[in-house]
Amino acid sequence: MMKTCPSNACARVLSVVVGLPVVLAVQGCESPGPKRPSAPTQVDRLMQVYPELGSGCFVVIADFENPVHMELIRLDSDSDRAKCRLDSSKGRAETGSGCLRSTIASANDTIVISNQGASNWYLKRDWREYDLLLMSIHSPVARLSASISVTGGPEDERSTTYTSITLDRGWNVVRLDLASIGENIPLDDVREILVGVSGASKPVEIILDDILLAANRADLLGDSAQRNMGLYVRRAGRRWKVGASGHGTGFELTFANGEIIEWFQTDSDPHHLRNLLGRASLGPRPVVVGEPGSDEVAAATPGQAVVVQSKIVEMNAVRAVVASEWRFGDDAEAVRGSPDDRPFQRWMYTIYPTGQLYVGVEATAATKTWQPPNLGLAVTLASAPGDEFRIHPGSASMEGASARIPTYATAHRESGGALLLYAVADRADRAVRMLRSDVPVGGESDAADYTSLVAVADQGERAEHQAEAWACHILLASAGGIQDEEVRARVADYDKPVAPRIEIGSLVASTEPYGGKDGFDPSTGCHVIAPDGDLVRFVVDGRRQPRFSPVFRVVDTADREAWVYVDHLVYDRVARDARGNLVFQLPGTVRDSTMVEVHLRSRDAGE
Repeated sequence: MMKTCPSNACARVLSVVVGLPVVLAVQGCESPGPKRPSAPTQVDRLMQVYPELGSGCFVVIADFENPVHMELIRLDSDSDRAKCRLDSSKGRAETGSGCLRSTIASANDTIVISNQGASNWYLKRDWREYDLLLMSIHSPVARLSASISVTGGPEDERSTTYTSITLDRGWNVVRLDLASIGENIPLDDVREILVGVSGASKPVEIILDDILLAANRADLLGDSAQRNMGLYVRRAGRRWKVGASGHGTGFELTFANGEIIEWFQTDSDPHHLRNLLGRASLGPRPVVVGEPGSDEVAAATPGQAVVVQSKIVEMNAVRAVVASEWRFGDDAEAVRGSPDDRPFQRWMYTIYPTGQLYVGVEATAATKTWQPPNLGLAVTLASAPGDEFRIHPGSASMEGASARIPTYATAHRESGGALLLYAVADRADRAVRMLRSDVPVGGESDAADYTSLVAVADQGERAEHQAEAWACHILLASAGGIQDEEVRARVADYDKPVAPRIEIGSLVASTEPYGGKDGFDPSTGCHVIAPDGDLVRFVVDGRRQPRFSPVFRVVDTADREAWVYVDHLVYDRVARDARGNLVFQLPGTVRDSTMVEVHLRSRDAGE
């Protein structure tokens, strides 16, 4: 293997190889010296082609530019037509000319990458510092299925993880998330990588090149080490980690494949030892629920395959917004080929540093062959003895409030020191009911028990490809830090928030499919306000009903400079949303009358 690293890690990496009897690695560290080769090096070429190597810390398991790399390769085959050989001319042109050419004659033919025959070049066994396994595979035809397995652990306790990928014709870059692989094998004791293909009616020739490990980690926003308080977003391989501290609660969420798969309550678990979701996903996941009165819950999967797309729409000091979409079909190739007419599920997560999450969810409600009786949204957590999951039926609101509190759910995680509040926005055309299920939705079960808190909106018959839409609020908090009275007040604040009293400007009616009124968007937790000329003035009144860190978005401000004042003092915790409009959140709980002013000026006027 060849290992590269940033210059500040040179001493640590070099110390690994001192005193060993054979050369295990070639270390290359970029130093700030004035001399650089005029022609690009192999490391330069790799970093230009694979953006995941941008940190400069990666391992070359084999790029086949040196014949010694073949020491790692053997072919397990039951066919005399299978072959495996080094080729010095057919590699990926951008990264060199060498490659591994293999003729696969049956589904049982497997390329094995291991240290079994190695004496001068070795497969690195400890992968814990890295986030991605990358390799380039050239396929002569489309729709071949590549099977990639990674095996680890001592000989008497071997475990293997399997991944199947549909190949396009030509070069394919395969990216495997090591965090997912590490859920099944010990990443500090990796023994083999196995590659095979299936789906061909006759022997096919595939080409392997550039088998790499990459430490693809970087803070995209803020400081994940939390030396500075506030919101942060961190990339770790193919995952995103969104977290915050300093607002009365500390949390970190991990996004993978478009959904939240980890929740750490960092106040009580600073070393991230207890994932409160176990092996499930938080959701809210669309689920199929039986007829009214039934508590049967199953995953809503209108197809055998799903293609996932996700992106960070917005990240700033005020909030992070993550969007994802799942498209379903009979197979992955069909979904990719015609995505617009495929059944779908979409999420838009808006995450504030206060631990408040607002989620808009849309999902296909029915297809010609898939007619569920009812759909709901499930939030799923791992549970342990001492944890308490409760459904709170609608009841009279707190004293002085103007409305009835709707049904909501809470989960007190005694084992994790955490509280989760789950509420779904009610709409005039339907009533939301909650039920509890002990069936994990969308996750693999293990020794832990699971509890799913499901919000159901009973509906009649649906037309084919009709979409259902929900908005919901999830609060992540420290157990014991919020009492029952405050929980009820927060539900009231979300369900029917007291609208700000507008003195200059106007509230903007929501055009989203999730409902909302009085200028409040329940899918993002924002009051939406339009200016009158160059000024907005409104009063947030928390005397009758407390307001919990309310959020405001001022539209039509993308091309204007802005100054925000709260009770006549300059307020600087202001950001721009994805469209360039102002967004800001008032800190803490508003229990009095608070004046907010926004002064605007055309950017041209300031020049």
